[in-house]
Amino acid sequence: MGLLDVVKDQFLDVIEFEDKSNKLIVTKFRRESGNDELKQGSKVIVREGQCAVFLKGGRLADILPPGTYSLNTENFPVLTKLKAFPYLFVSPVIADVYFVSTRQFINYKWATKNPIIRRDRDFTMARIRAFGKFAFQITDVSLFMREIFGSKGIVMTYDIVEYLSSMAAEAFSTTVGAAAMSVLDLAAGYSTLSAAMEEKLNGQIQVIGIRFSDVIVENISLPDNVEKLIDEQSGIGIVKNNMEAFVQYHTARAMRDAKKTEGGQEHVKETKAGDLQEL
Repeated sequence: MGLLDVVKDQFLDVIEFEDKSNKLIVTKFRRESGNDELKQGSKVIVREGQCAVFLKGGRLADILPPGTYSLNTENFPVLTKLKAFPYLFVSPVIADVYFVSTRQFINYKWATKNPIIRRDRDFTMARIRAFGKFAFQITDVSLFMREIFGSKGIVMTYDIVEYLSSMAAEAFSTTVGAAAMSVLDLAAGYSTLSAAMEEKLNGQIQVIGIRFSDVIVENISLPDNVEKLIDEQSGIGIVKNNMEAFVQYHTARAMRDAKKTEGGQEHVKETKAGDLQEL
């Protein structure tokens, strides 16, 4: 660390974080210089769409909403009570700082990892898969840090998203299992299933300070053999409804194919005859 870094650490100490990627949920404050000590009197800048969370010894202390603060005993009552502020001004404050994004995170995906088996009035039993999207937002930073970050120990953005994605997939499984509609009618009920999933998810997740939104079921699929059977049944239904049109269609198609075959054979004969004459 150079002399300039030392000077900045001592006299121009600012605690802030700007997420240029707009993808990070929780970020621990770290300086480029590598010196992460917190000094009394430092300026703490919390941007819109984030909160600054201070922890001492792994315990949740003070939470700051957007604004500019001075790191002193007046603005940090919990840290003061926990004796995180030493007596000497030049001594570092004993605490860790995390910046938590409170903006809405959109367009994350969920999917069933294994086929879901459900009873069905048309097929007796059916195996289905599904996938979709969801959005979420941290609505209670204190609950989030205690339950997700603290109790469950989930700290990385990828792991948090995976956890929420698995919750969405599980919500779909229970929602579609309780749905009275048959598999053939599910495609027409995507919006109904999506709304039921979102309601179920928010009922479960409110205790950890997160809210789901824009939960969408994009696709529900059946095994290939079942889809083939549905196609065959659809064809049979068309035949039953208009046998005359079905026969006319296949007759015209057969005549067209036969004509193509005859034309191809004549072309082959003409080519062979021309080759023999040249020889």
